[in-house]
Amino acid sequence: MRLFFLFLFFTVTHTTSSQDYSFIKIKPSLLKNSDAVVRLDESTILVKSSDYMEVTSKRVVTVLNESGSKHVNATVFYDKETSIKDLEALILDAGGKEIEKFKEKDFIDQTATGEGTLYSDSRVKFLRYTPIKYPYTVVLTKKYTTSDTAFMPRWYFIDGYRLSVEKSEFHLSLPSNMKYRFKDNNLETFGVQKSNNNIGLSYKVVDLKALESEDFDPEFRDFAPNVQLALENFHLKGVDGHATTWKEFGSWIYNSLLQERGELSSATTQKIKNLVKDTEDPKEKIRRVYQYVQDNTRYISVQMGIGGWEPISANEVDRVKYGDCKGLTNYTMALLKAVGIDSYYTIVSADSSMRSLDYDFPSLQGNHAFLNVPLDGEELWLECTSQVVPANFLGTFTDDRYVLKVGPDGGEMVKSRKYLPEQSKQITTAKITIGENEINAVVEIKSTGIQYNQKYGLVNDSKEDIEKYYKHYWDYVNDVHILNHDVKNDKDSIITVENVEFKTSGYLSKAGERLLFAPNMLNRNEYVPKRGKDRSRDVVIKRGYLDEDEFLIELPDNYEIESSLKTIDLKNNFGEYSVSLIKVSESQFKYNRRLLIKPGVFSNTTYDDYRNFRKEIAKSDKNKIVLLKK
Repeated sequence: MRLFFLFLFFTVTHTTSSQDYSFIKIKPSLLKNSDAVVRLDESTILVKSSDYMEVTSKRVVTVLNESGSKHVNATVFYDKETSIKDLEALILDAGGKEIEKFKEKDFIDQTATGEGTLYSDSRVKFLRYTPIKYPYTVVLTKKYTTSDTAFMPRWYFIDGYRLSVEKSEFHLSLPSNMKYRFKDNNLETFGVQKSNNNIGLSYKVVDLKALESEDFDPEFRDFAPNVQLALENFHLKGVDGHATTWKEFGSWIYNSLLQERGELSSATTQKIKNLVKDTEDPKEKIRRVYQYVQDNTRYISVQMGIGGWEPISANEVDRVKYGDCKGLTNYTMALLKAVGIDSYYTIVSADSSMRSLDYDFPSLQGNHAFLNVPLDGEELWLECTSQVVPANFLGTFTDDRYVLKVGPDGGEMVKSRKYLPEQSKQITTAKITIGENEINAVVEIKSTGIQYNQKYGLVNDSKEDIEKYYKHYWDYVNDVHILNHDVKNDKDSIITVENVEFKTSGYLSKAGERLLFAPNMLNRNEYVPKRGKDRSRDVVIKRGYLDEDEFLIELPDNYEIESSLKTIDLKNNFGEYSVSLIKVSESQFKYNRRLLIKPGVFSNTTYDDYRNFRKEIAKSDKNKIVLLKK
């Protein structure tokens, strides 16, 4: 009876060939705030065994303007385990009439990896179409089969901003003896219909209005309707696996992908032991081993077969002096083991959005590997692909998210390092000497934490690039001439120290006998979030930071302050901001400023409060004092 129900459901819902896709058929409510309208997005996954999956899809998108073209998604990836069985695209005009047809041979075919990849068997075919006019419609049909069932496609019923959906359907069918798991996310809010049993799942939704992006949005997947899938028994590049928990996933990765990949030659083992023989401090041993890896290897991506997930052996990395994130992480782990330090191969979803592995849905996730070293109750982290990042520093690529530590006892979900606002600190001190026509500034900037992450790369930049950087950094100061600059990267203390001297004749304003001068000459924050209309989602501030500024200001000869700054001291849930101007002598004043931004998730009703807070900061940072000639 259940099989008949799903067969009937599939038969009824898959009859779309005679659909009228003319533009005038789109409801006005779906055109509002839309760059494109998905007329139909339909996908069926048929799993026949743990090593055979067939995916069939039809996607019809009416593109309303140039920005909407990105929503066509006319791509299909393939490799040795994945075969394209059908690929076709029809282009329709505004009236729904076919004007062009693309067969598989007409799609662009190229490697699916970028620069820095030594070799890869992953490829992509994609449609390149330049429209004559808007709107136009693309009808894309594709079908592929694969033996890789470890990654089940995650289905989004609406997959981007400024995109509305007439109809979205998703179906999964598999043998009744095959166990699977699924997780629904945010379906109720969008009215998604669902039916499921032991031989599959079916979802359907109609008339989804376009979503507008909002400043400080949560991650799209955290509020958009989507479904995650996983098989309990799966297959990946010739390797079988079974897992229902993160502990089991870690065991599979350790036993199937890492075992016997950590052997080193006796010569290398002795070399690395000699490297640390004069110290008993484990942190110093870790630092030296990590520096050895940075000095003797380089990052090259390797994505061939199981090599996309399994590291090349430590011996091979040692021989060729290069590796990808998996190979270099495994190699560093082997070197540390040789000097008696245990560490853990760790999997992460790496990007600046702080995207965690899904704690509640164990499955093959992540796109990067790095190293965790537990030491006396402290968690140390090593980014093994970088030749410049200090030991035990994580930047925005891997900070503050759930990651999977892999070891002999299986997998363990832990959080990577989170930097408190006070740890992501920038201290700017300066002496600013004002002349009647010119200002000279001698500046020192010290940065730690996430603010260090934005600065350490300056050390390797050219003189010309560094000067461009400072001119852009102080872009509100006209006519900046950099006289001297020096950037030091203290990798042991994980701090950058910038010393800059510059002059400008374009910052002062004259009004008769008066000079107008904005004391915050060196760390102005003018950002104000966009005005929000009926804010619907939480306000998410992902990372906090602290700025502390102290500028000693030398007035020009025979000038005094006629109109000073008002002292400001603001404190709220979003942070703190204070400004003061203190007299030191008849000719010197000290400008003090402190800005603390707190991370967190705040109610949508507080957005205007946050915007007003930032407006106050932006306004104050531009405030001027009036200097009068005596």
